[in-house]
Amino acid sequence: MLLDRYSLKVYQGGLKFVLYVAVKNTLKCDVNFAHSLDKGLYVKLMTDKKVTQGDIDAIRNEMKRIVEADHWITKKVVAKKDAYQYYLKNGELEKAGNIMSLNREAVTLYELLGHYNYFISSMPESTGKIRNFELTFLGNNDFLLGHPLDDSNKVPKYNPQEKIYESFREYDKWIKALDVSYVNDLNKIIANNGIRDFIKRNDIMMNNQFYDIAMQIKESGKKIVLLGGPSSSGKTTSTKKLAMFLSTFGLKPIYLGLDDYFKNRIECPKDEKGEYDFEGIGAIDLELFNTQLQDMLSGKEVSVPTYNFIIGEKEYKNRFIKLQEEDIILIEGLHCLNEELTSKISKVDKLKIYISPFTPLNVDRHNHVSTIDTRLIRRMIRDSWSRGYPPEKTLKMWEKVRNGETKYVFPFTMEADIILNTAFIYEMGVLRVYGEPLLHGIPPESQYFNEARRLLNFIQMFLPISSEYVEKDCILREFIGGSYFEER
Repeated sequence: MLLDRYSLKVYQGGLKFVLYVAVKNTLKCDVNFAHSLDKGLYVKLMTDKKVTQGDIDAIRNEMKRIVEADHWITKKVVAKKDAYQYYLKNGELEKAGNIMSLNREAVTLYELLGHYNYFISSMPESTGKIRNFELTFLGNNDFLLGHPLDDSNKVPKYNPQEKIYESFREYDKWIKALDVSYVNDLNKIIANNGIRDFIKRNDIMMNNQFYDIAMQIKESGKKIVLLGGPSSSGKTTSTKKLAMFLSTFGLKPIYLGLDDYFKNRIECPKDEKGEYDFEGIGAIDLELFNTQLQDMLSGKEVSVPTYNFIIGEKEYKNRFIKLQEEDIILIEGLHCLNEELTSKISKVDKLKIYISPFTPLNVDRHNHVSTIDTRLIRRMIRDSWSRGYPPEKTLKMWEKVRNGETKYVFPFTMEADIILNTAFIYEMGVLRVYGEPLLHGIPPESQYFNEARRLLNFIQMFLPISSEYVEKDCILREFIGGSYFEER
């Protein structure tokens, strides 16, 4: 079972602090926790020295020494102005800027072996709580910090994710060209009334992604495009938006819903609790799905089903598809990256796109913007206005959602031909306006109170941004409402 979000963040936060101190003690330099990458954290060593495997081994050994000594991690509450001066003196200007933007007069710092640092998450009481980790050298002064994700306490094996890594690099180049690497840089733009133009530039970059992907699809000549990704990545809007871009090239996209190919409920497999398992690929009528795709590709007319979720059966409502030369099928769903879903379709006929919000913007060099937190806040807001769910219900469901992603999405990301990064640099400022009241509504007696406080501490680092600047066709509208694609 996955660790709950609060426990995972505490463990991860303590591990980051131990690594930070170990790097200071061995290489005498700083680190940048850039972003999450395949079950771990992608870390950059901030030094001109050419780092070797021996250096990584030295860091690992120093971390083990600190962990085995079980040193206390002490919480210190200091005046905001003192914390500001401390980071200013240390040359950590982005942290000094973040401190000054906080709407409170005291700041929580943590101390370990004489080193002080600021982390968004809480910390374990001592280093002995952090037993398991792994460092994987990636070259170019970069490495992956692996850590347990579940209560087995095992560190997952690192699987290289070059396409995802490249997506980060491309986005990172763009924000660096705009001189926006940290939240404080974005907050300055907001404070100086420049956010409207910045949003427009970010949206243009996103649209360029769609244009490039649509062009790749056209040039590939493939008839089937499968779009998969974890919850709240913006798959629905991305699929509809991609369809519009494809149509500008003279193609005629046809949406085929994977949910319409569910097995009749009585035929669905059951889980260990004896309940129907609608999440697993076994719930999909793979034989019918593959047969109909094969028939379409061979030029036959096919009567496609519509799933009736009330009675739990497929129905046929006179929807016929016969592919023409300019037609192209878009399929979006949980299992789209899994080769088993389309096992009878040749790879020459299909193209897979992995969709997820990979944010290269960091709070500061030691606090990255978590892709998982971004998706959770997106979903919490959407659940509130579209389904009437209180935030506690979303937090309760999130563990099940994450378990499903771990089983059915992440193991197949390497199958993707194309990565679509649906993150917006400015989005957390927009989401704060909607998410902050929801999180404040979770009472102290709730089992989700600590997680709510953690998320509040995170989003309050961003100055709020009015949604009036967010275009109607923007992916963010899928989560805050008012989407052009909803209205149609």
